[in-house]
Amino acid sequence: SCSNNTRLRSDVDDTAAKIDTIKENLSLLLEQVEGLASVKSTQRLVQVKIGEQAERQDMCHDSEAKAHGITTPELIQSQLSEKVRIQIQAGINRRDDEFLQEYFQGKTTDGNSALTSQQFTSALEELGIRLNKDDIKILFHTMDVNNDGVMDLEEFKRAVRFPSTIEQLVSALPIPQIFADAIVGMPEMTGSDNMRQFGQITPEQIEVILNGAMPFLKTIFVDVVGKIKASFKPTKEPKASQSASTGIKFEVPPEMSAGTVDDFHGGLTGRIGDPVIGDVPKVVGTEHCKSVDSHEPFHTPNYGITTTPFEEWEITTKQDEKKADMRFGRRLPNTEELWRRDEAKKAGLTLIEVIVIVLYTGPMFMLYNAVLRRFPKAESERGNLYTTTIHVLVSAVLKLTRATKFAEGTRVYRGTGGRMALPLRFGQADEHGCKGFTEWGFMST
Repeated sequence: SCSNNTRLRSDVDDTAAKIDTIKENLSLLLEQVEGLASVKSTQRLVQVKIGEQAERQDMCHDSEAKAHGITTPELIQSQLSEKVRIQIQAGINRRDDEFLQEYFQGKTTDGNSALTSQQFTSALEELGIRLNKDDIKILFHTMDVNNDGVMDLEEFKRAVRFPSTIEQLVSALPIPQIFADAIVGMPEMTGSDNMRQFGQITPEQIEVILNGAMPFLKTIFVDVVGKIKASFKPTKEPKASQSASTGIKFEVPPEMSAGTVDDFHGGLTGRIGDPVIGDVPKVVGTEHCKSVDSHEPFHTPNYGITTTPFEEWEITTKQDEKKADMRFGRRLPNTEELWRRDEAKKAGLTLIEVIVIVLYTGPMFMLYNAVLRRFPKAESERGNLYTTTIHVLVSAVLKLTRATKFAEGTRVYRGTGGRMALPLRFGQADEHGCKGFTEWGFMST
């Protein structure tokens, strides 16, 4: 055992010496190469060749160690670190325009100027992108913008740089902010000329910045890994009780009821028809008080309220608390007072628009969204589309949007509650290269 370890250490030393010799010889070769482009190309070749030889030597040593039953924690850690280093270098290469152009030219030496799907598949593997066959097909189809069945250089660049799920997750973490905070902690980083001062940071200061940031990065990673792990644990609560407790406001079918890009261009009229032209307040009142479902009760599981459209109209327009279920902190604002507020005047809201907004913030949201989403079935098939009401609500939202100032960097979230199956088109592009879906309903939270 001791002699085996001694021989392994000797082999490692020999390998290091050989690699140093290769570096020296190739460095002499580089000095004789004329032209910056040739130098860069040769340097990349040097890096690849050295990496390949080192990797082959590592594989030999690993195989010999395993053959002799040597599996130390240090060896395992070293192997893992090397794999991480190789993966990081592959990612750096994928973001390097010059590298990708040379790589692409090397893959298309058969006289073609584009990659076939088979060549694209092998390229992904060589560049450290791990996808299954179905995902590769989707990626190829998505990035083949002109639908010619092959991938040109620009399409290839976009494809290999397309962020993975993990990359998107990590990009949402405050990693850049931590490094920025560490940098401005340097004594030289004062005043407003930060970029010039940043250029004066020394290697020793860079070391301090990296060491200072690492404990915080570790804490962030441990925290997010724990949260992701917890999100995959099955809940103990039965599905039926989950549905009742979390509320129909966020209730979705097994696959989300959502529209396509064509549906989006079809607009609201394509979904529920045109509003009635005329006395709009009267029409909206009729939709709530004199329609087929006006006195038909409906139930909102989020707050356990049972009511009717007629009652909600009376409650909203007359602030009649006797007819309202006032549990859970429900408030009945005076719609005329709201209409006279500066925010409403600035947006140019009409009184009926204010009334409809207040209706939506109460139990009526359930029927409006059910009509738009055509789900749940019982609430969406009551015989009343609330067409004019919904058009008025859209008008009010658009007016408020134009008159509202949003802080820079504000994020808008669409909660799923962990129970929604997103449509396939959410991640798969259509023939126009578009991904996503049209949300039919109003989102109020």
